Amino acid sequence: MEEEIKELQNALRAKEKFESKQTYDRINGNEIENYIHLEKIREIKTPSESTLFEKLINITEQQKINMKSISNLTKQLSNLDKLHLSMLELLENVETIEIKVDKNLPEFRNEISKLEIQVSESSSAVSLLKEDQKNVIDSLKAISFTVSNMQDKSNEEHKHLEELDDTIKNLVKSHSVQNSKLHDHILKEESNSINLNATKATIHLVQELKSFESEYKSIVNKLPRNCGTVDGPSGIYLISPGDSEPILAHCEAGWTTVQKRYDGSINFNRNWNEYSNGFGSATGEHWLGNRNLHYLTKENCSQLQINMKDIYGKYWQATYEDFRVADYSMGFKLSVGRYNGNASDALNYQNLMEFSTVDNDRDISNTHCASNYEGGWWFSHCQHANLNGRYNLGLTWFDSSRNEWIAVASSEMRVKRRDIC
Repeated sequence: MEEEIKELQNALRAKEKFESKQTYDRINGNEIENYIHLEKIREIKTPSESTLFEKLINITEQQKINMKSISNLTKQLSNLDKLHLSMLELLENVETIEIKVDKNLPEFRNEISKLEIQVSESSSAVSLLKEDQKNVIDSLKAISFTVSNMQDKSNEEHKHLEELDDTIKNLVKSHSVQNSKLHDHILKEESNSINLNATKATIHLVQELKSFESEYKSIVNKLPRNCGTVDGPSGIYLISPGDSEPILAHCEAGWTTVQKRYDGSINFNRNWNEYSNGFGSATGEHWLGNRNLHYLTKENCSQLQINMKDIYGKYWQATYEDFRVADYSMGFKLSVGRYNGNASDALNYQNLMEFSTVDNDRDISNTHCASNYEGGWWFSHCQHANLNGRYNLGLTWFDSSRNEWIAVASSEMRVKRRDIC
């Protein structure tokens, strides 16, 4: 088949060459030669010439189709090459990522292990917190029940103390009335120039008076002198510090509360006599009284503890192992010593100062400290320490370690007899 194609192609080329040279060269005799050549070509044309031409055309068309297919295949191969290159690049990237992953995998595993440990610890902590919360709730319920019972008991005791206080006051009043009657009777007897032998009425009155006095003294003598001799839980007790009437005081572990501030419900801008005798209630804000402070500390064997909370919620404490308040005649002079605590020794600036009130200025300042700060205190100059000033304005304590004042929101002053005197 290939030979026929070649022969046919040669014949076609010869024909084309002949037709392009139809000019006869009669002189050179080329016409005869060309004629002979043409005849040979004609001889080549056989009856199957048309078939061969058709085959040639078909083959040519098929070649074109094949060439087109080859071109398409070439393009596809080119695309495949590009795809192959892309795949190679992708594989390289994957290998790079795998290398990085392999390199960082131990670190990731460590981090995951740490996170798992943290989650486990957190779960354990949450479990513990839940358990603690349950315990706290149970404890609070128990405390609430106990406090409720103690409150009921405290109310009963407080009612009993008030009744006892009323009884004592009635006895004192009766004593005063009987004493007045006796005095009037004696004056009457003296005015009538009665002889020294008393009448039966006078004798009976004196005996009755002595009976009241004996009963009153018996009751008072049975009362504790301070909270140090109180045998019982924290609460309000009737004590008899000195020669004056018994008083109600808050006792806790031997400590006697002498001052309390926490909400400003009681006005502390009082005169000299009110500070001398005391004011307020032992169940709330109060000042126990300078006379009672003297009776509680006159043996020079008492300590003072001051507990404070500032406006930011921080707690402060100042304790003085030596604490004494002089009597009325000495202006209730303050004596303190041997400080310890975290609130700074602010009372040292006011040591040996007499008590000042709005109507009795005994400070050494050029101004009237008690009047300006609306409360009685052992002022030297107006600052350093003042827990009886106007609430939310005048409650201060100087902290020398920070060189600034503590803004006091609540305070409690309490005294206790030292174990060793």
